[in-house]
Amino acid sequence: MRRNILSALGIVLCVMIYLSFGECAADQPQTEPIQTNKDKLLCLAVQGEIAPAQPGSRYGVTWEGKPKTMIGIGGINYNLKIGEKVFGWASADQATVGVATVGAGSDRARSSYLSFTSIGNPVKVISGSAQGEKGVIVGKFSGFILVHFDDKVLEKLAIGNRVHVKACGVGLKIKGYDDVYAHSIAPEVLEKIVVQTSEGKLEASAVKEIPGQIVSRGSGGSLYGHWYIQTCYPPDVEKFGLDELRYGDLVLLKDIQTDFGQGYYKGAATLGVVCSGPSDLSGRGIGVTPILSSRFGKITARIDSSANIGRYLGLSMEKTESSSKSAALKTNKDQLISTAVQAVVHPAGSWGYSPTYDGQTSHRLGTASINYTVSLGDSTYGWANADHVEPDVTVQGRDQDRASSCAIAILACIGNEATVLSGEARGAKGFYIGRHAGSDDLVWFPEEIKEKLTIDDRIQVRARGVGLQIQDFEDVRVNKLSPVLLENMGIQIQGDQLVVPVVMEIPGHIMGSGIGYPFIESLDYDIQTTDPKTVEEYNLKKLKLGDLVAIRDHYDAYGTGRYEGAVTIGICIHGFSESSGHGPGLNPVLSALPGRIETVIDPDANTVYYLGIRSKPKE
Repeated sequence: MRRNILSALGIVLCVMIYLSFGECAADQPQTEPIQTNKDKLLCLAVQGEIAPAQPGSRYGVTWEGKPKTMIGIGGINYNLKIGEKVFGWASADQATVGVATVGAGSDRARSSYLSFTSIGNPVKVISGSAQGEKGVIVGKFSGFILVHFDDKVLEKLAIGNRVHVKACGVGLKIKGYDDVYAHSIAPEVLEKIVVQTSEGKLEASAVKEIPGQIVSRGSGGSLYGHWYIQTCYPPDVEKFGLDELRYGDLVLLKDIQTDFGQGYYKGAATLGVVCSGPSDLSGRGIGVTPILSSRFGKITARIDSSANIGRYLGLSMEKTESSSKSAALKTNKDQLISTAVQAVVHPAGSWGYSPTYDGQTSHRLGTASINYTVSLGDSTYGWANADHVEPDVTVQGRDQDRASSCAIAILACIGNEATVLSGEARGAKGFYIGRHAGSDDLVWFPEEIKEKLTIDDRIQVRARGVGLQIQDFEDVRVNKLSPVLLENMGIQIQGDQLVVPVVMEIPGHIMGSGIGYPFIESLDYDIQTTDPKTVEEYNLKKLKLGDLVAIRDHYDAYGTGRYEGAVTIGICIHGFSESSGHGPGLNPVLSALPGRIETVIDPDANTVYYLGIRSKPKE
């Protein structure tokens, strides 16, 4: 009897547990795949081209009133990839992921490229060394279509390469959800991200929900615009975990609608893909490409830390470990953006006779073109009729109206690798060696390569160095130096000072042309050599192209000028002049307030040796 009672109780308990679980299961909305009209969508061919990088050509002013060099938008970004953290990149501001492309051809063709393309559409390179290689669209940022390519393809790409896209996504609808709008997303990708629930809602995978109060309107309309998650208020970054976001992450923007335009709407929701990094400018921040929107509470988030567009596109998101050797100086080199910049070999010009500082006449030459006579490491003085003589190969950017605003002028750093893209010397390697303010950038190639180069040959530089800092010496301004060159300069740390080898020291009062220029990334300024006694006093005729020179009592952090006790280190990039106020030009590369930089004289402190172009003379 007792056994029968226990058996009965057991059965009752099992039934109660079963019913309890059933009720819990019933409380959870059931999901099923969405159905779309993908079979009715038009797929059309559109074409674009790889856009140049677009750094700021002046310092931006941050929300807290500080100057900032702003880089990372556009171009070929070699290390900003899907799956990388959006925070932590030196000098980056709204930095875009992958390779930025724009429409090619007429206004009609450019407009269709922007509005017809969708995330997940296949991309094929149709010109240049990477012709035939494949990629995929991963985002839209203002006027850019952002494309992912594998590393082996990135190495072959060049600015201006044409791309062909099989565009499909315009008109995409989810069956049964006429008041939900899909934008810029391929149907097969959307179907992996979104499911429909038994409650009649769409559940989208997302890493985070972002409240509408920290979202600001992006540029453009719903077809190819973007939203900003504002990052100009630091407590929000911590409160909402924004520093955890990665390129490609899916986020749900609450109370934000992107139906036929962009705006705030209580109860609305927009699902988007993180396409650009944070910003220090007021009202701007992490860029989000909208892909799904509704004003009517139809979209909810299913929080999933792995919800990244790369996962749904089948992209590899493994981080490549750096293989660079350790150096005595510890820097933030792993946080530097690496991007492509481009220029063409610039022709020489002639202005006939012109007056010198002492009223004589001279027919001057030596700037621009291919210099077969003077190379890095040669003298700045003594060349016949030469004025501001430039070594090796002079190039000039063409991506902006003014050469000093071009990406190569701002982003290229001394020691960066340069590659010839066209002509008989195509594929040859050299180094970027400096910038002559106003118009000219300078590149070194071996003598046999210079013989093959011609005017208008295209040169691409893998720019890396803007934002470089030395650990524990973040107050020392580093400018226009590649990490490799900085590590090879023989700088030592003694206490709280950097000890820098230089060929000579000069007083700041003999500096001339370029003083007061407010953007040091694209300038040089001159040691005045129009006073013969001064030239003799400081033995300036021994100066060579590529020499490191210490300027006493000058501080060149965000401009060039006098500051007693400060020290600036410059690299000599052009030769003597007979024009008043001019002479050998220096690119400022290190600058510090009093007490942070000391110097030691080394006659071989020259970039030609630090870059391995020449061997140091035997003692």
